[in-house]
Amino acid sequence: MTMTMSTEHRNNFDLIRLLAAAQVLVGHVITSVPGIEMPRLHQALTLFPGVPIFFFISGYLISGSWLRRPDPAAYFAARALRIFPALWAAVLLSLALLALLYREPLADNAGTAAMWLAMQASFLQSWNPPFLRGYGTGLANPVLWTIPVELAFYVALPLLCLLGARLRRPRGVLVGAAVLSFAVFVVAAFMLDRAEPALLRKVLMQSPASFITWMWMFLLGALAQLGKERLLPLLRGRFPLFALLALATGLASLRWDLGPWLHLPGNEIGLLNALTIDLAVLSLAFSWPALSTRLLRGNDLSYGLYLFHMPVVNALIVLGFAGLTGAALAIAGAVACAAASWWLLERRALARKAALEQWLARRLRPVGAPFMQPAIDIKE
Repeated sequence: MTMTMSTEHRNNFDLIRLLAAAQVLVGHVITSVPGIEMPRLHQALTLFPGVPIFFFISGYLISGSWLRRPDPAAYFAARALRIFPALWAAVLLSLALLALLYREPLADNAGTAAMWLAMQASFLQSWNPPFLRGYGTGLANPVLWTIPVELAFYVALPLLCLLGARLRRPRGVLVGAAVLSFAVFVVAAFMLDRAEPALLRKVLMQSPASFITWMWMFLLGALAQLGKERLLPLLRGRFPLFALLALATGLASLRWDLGPWLHLPGNEIGLLNALTIDLAVLSLAFSWPALSTRLLRGNDLSYGLYLFHMPVVNALIVLGFAGLTGAALAIAGAVACAAASWWLLERRALARKAALEQWLARRLRPVGAPFMQPAIDIKE
């Protein structure tokens, strides 16, 4: 069975991303806002962790984009339009809130703050200077550690695909890279001493270099993209079955911790957890392909929810809001920021993607297409 382009593009990935962002949002709210004790809800949320789901979906969709059109200029222009406009808005919001609520420490550390601001707006978002430890949760926007990781994925994927094409082993190269990444993940997540703030663990789990640790999750998505002709007919229309499989695996991992194979909670999930969750994600994406369009009407607030919720949470903590009131305000504020970001910024930036890609395509010769297309056959 060969999928057409229109069939594949009718999917629920926007809805799944929104659910993943909501998982991160609610998880951070109930663990960060003072006066909230919801351990059962938090445990339930960990069964479907948002960040690993984001990494898998990104691997599936981004690899599909590259394989359909292996033009580096268009590829990176599209990624930049999706990542940076909303990111810069979130950074400016954090700066504005710091200037309003944390004025003296910000002024006393103006040089460090300027360096932090430059890193936040580029690709070193995981650095959090000491003077910010007294603000809110102590981290201005902790979710931004994933931005340089994602950017590294975007760079590494075409290189791996090019290597696979030259070696005539496209799947073999991706599998090998995934295995190596998973090995690093096992060392970083399960072998290094968690009790000590070891530099190596921080580098492997939180720094920009940690893309090596997390890339196996992204590459599972890329491998699913390569095998979609066989995989999707098995998953389409069977979401309840695969959701139950993922749920059963998650509950088993809470009962028996067999890391790195069976492990929750957090982003450091076991391999079996990742595989069953990824199957459920793909099954949901293509089981009722019109569901996302009916519910969201083409609006995608997921990235904004992810970017903006922690600046809102930090501001509310500084202002003294706590308990359910603080949680409700945090969620409402995050949704409002995400909606404003989508309607005023992200949607408009994405509308310029086609024009920018055409402009770049006329001026830069596609690099990689002569190598990729003969070696990787994707039927659509």
